[in-house]
Amino acid sequence: MQTRNIVALGLFGIFYVVFGVYLTLNQARVVYYPNNQDFYDCPALREASMVVASGTRLYTNVLAGQPTAVLYHGNAGSACDRAVYARLFTAAGYGYVLVEYAGYSNDPLPPSHARIKQDVRHVIDWLAEQGITASDTVVVGESIGTGVAAYHTQLAPPASLVLIAPFTSLVAVARTRFWFYPTTIMVDNAFDNVTALKGYAGRTLIIHGEQDNIIPYALGQQLFDSLESEKTFQTITGAGHNDLFLHTKTYTAISEFLKQP
Repeated sequence: MQTRNIVALGLFGIFYVVFGVYLTLNQARVVYYPNNQDFYDCPALREASMVVASGTRLYTNVLAGQPTAVLYHGNAGSACDRAVYARLFTAAGYGYVLVEYAGYSNDPLPPSHARIKQDVRHVIDWLAEQGITASDTVVVGESIGTGVAAYHTQLAPPASLVLIAPFTSLVAVARTRFWFYPTTIMVDNAFDNVTALKGYAGRTLIIHGEQDNIIPYALGQQLFDSLESEKTFQTITGAGHNDLFLHTKTYTAISEFLKQP
């Protein structure tokens, strides 16, 4: 009996180590779930221009001098799936830029934190080339895109910021999912929203589903508490992570925030 226990414990130890190594070496596959959407075939955004800025792809209708909303979407699907944001931004009087990440929409390169951060730098440069200043911009992030949006804010602080289902850091998210591993040393080049937004002075809206079991509601609250700027927290009662836009309050909160001076 004792021998069986030792063997079982040994097998468990081997599995623990092997799985931990897999997670560490393949963390981008764990985080990012791109689909096979063709970037150039997006009927939902047929009125948008399709732009490639230094290799980063954008759906956009921006005009110089017009306030502009920049969207960084979540980890699944594509920018084409987020046409609802384009309609929201347009209705509020904003031009929009829906950013497609490296590795998404039939991009042959796999997505990674580093490549997506490079996309952000390309977007910032492209906005400047269009004559769109940071003071004319609102940056919007959804889920993993809140890390991307916070990184944008760190480099080029916008007038205002909207974070939908955000986290304090990607390490903290990993800790909730893989609490039995030393995630602090396993997650590489991760997004840290608390650090990125430290000192940000613009208006901020955070929206979080009360029943979110992907990015816990408590992480959104902790990020909100860390902010030093004018801020609003909108709880979506009864919502989880992927059904926020089934709730009218989500649309209303974003629209009212965008229309504020």
